[in-house]
Amino acid sequence: MKKTLAAIVSAFVVTCAPAAFAATPAPSADPAVVAATKQMMQSMKMRDVLLATMRQVDAQIPEQLRASMTASIDMLPNLNAKEKAEAQTEMENTLPKLAADMHATFSDPSLVDEMLAEMVPLYAEIYTVDEIHQLSAFYASPLGQKMLDNMPKVMTRSVEISNRVMMPRIQKTVAQATQAIVGSIVKN
Repeated sequence: MKKTLAAIVSAFVVTCAPAAFAATPAPSADPAVVAATKQMMQSMKMRDVLLATMRQVDAQIPEQLRASMTASIDMLPNLNAKEKAEAQTEMENTLPKLAADMHATFSDPSLVDEMLAEMVPLYAEIYTVDEIHQLSAFYASPLGQKMLDNMPKVMTRSVEISNRVMMPRIQKTVAQATQAIVGSIVKN
C-alpha cells in the first residue's frame, strides 16, 4: 500500500510541477536595462507581491494535495473499497509530512530571490530601457499602486480559477498515470 501511495504522490508532483520552475539559463541583457528593471521591480514591490502570493499558495497546498490524491485513489480500478479506504488512511497519514515539505519549499527565502533574479533578464529581454522607465512611472502612479496593492488578491483568485479549470484535467492525467503504475506493481 505504501508503494501505491508513493506512486500516487510521485505522479501528482510530476504532473503538477509547473514548467516555470524548470531551470533555464538567463539570457544576457543590456546592463542599463537590467539596472532599470531592478529599479522597476523595487518600485513594484515585487518581492512583497511574490512573498504574499507564496503565502497564499502555501496555505492552499494541503487541501489541493488532499483533493488530488483522494480523487486519484477513488479512480483506481484495481483496488476494492477496503483497499481504497486503506490508501486514503495512508494518504491522510502521509499528507502532513508532504504538506510540511511543500511548506518548507514555499517558505524558503531564497526562492523569491531566485525568482527575482530569473525575472530580471526576462523583463530586460522583452522591454527597452525607455519602456521600463514608463512601466516604473505607471507603478508609481495611484493606479499602479492600486494594482500592486490588489496583486496578491488577483493572483490568488487567478490560481483558484486555474485550479477550477485545470484540476479535472490534472486529476485525469494523475489517475491514468496512477493506474499505469499500479498496473505495473500488481503484475510484479
